[in-house]
Amino acid sequence: MMRLGQQSEAEELAEEALRLAEVDGDKRALARACNALGILARSQGDLGLSAEHLSRSLSLAEALNDPAARVAALNNLALVWQAAGATENAIGLTESALTLCRAHGDRHREAALLNNLADLLHANGQTEEAMAYLKPAVAIFAEIGGSESLMSLSLIHI
Repeated sequence: MMRLGQQSEAEELAEEALRLAEVDGDKRALARACNALGILARSQGDLGLSAEHLSRSLSLAEALNDPAARVAALNNLALVWQAAGATENAIGLTESALTLCRAHGDRHREAALLNNLADLLHANGQTEEAMAYLKPAVAIFAEIGGSESLMSLSLIHI
């Protein structure tokens, strides 16, 4: 919904998901709702609130031993740090997410994280290092997803 310009509707739905997850005591749903709220807060420029939601999502994902949720929270926290101008912190979080992702064999997320890491390194003035991550990202996307996946790189908030 956020991509359709329906930010307020997306926020309402995410808040409702959070409320229901809390009432039900569903920690997995709670982690997802916090992740969604973190993404929405970042899109509105509220980095503090975004970091709060995403940190909660990460804690829940770690307690659940849910690698996919951990990768998502780490990646989205990295985007918050990047937006705050703390590129080194963002790089560290993205590297952690990439390591976890590789351990669980998710090639699509691996390619997205490689691409995100390349963007961060490039923004940090590390052009050669960035290319070392961009090339395998493109190769993986070519292998698993074709041009549709390549075009969606900037839209992935895993």
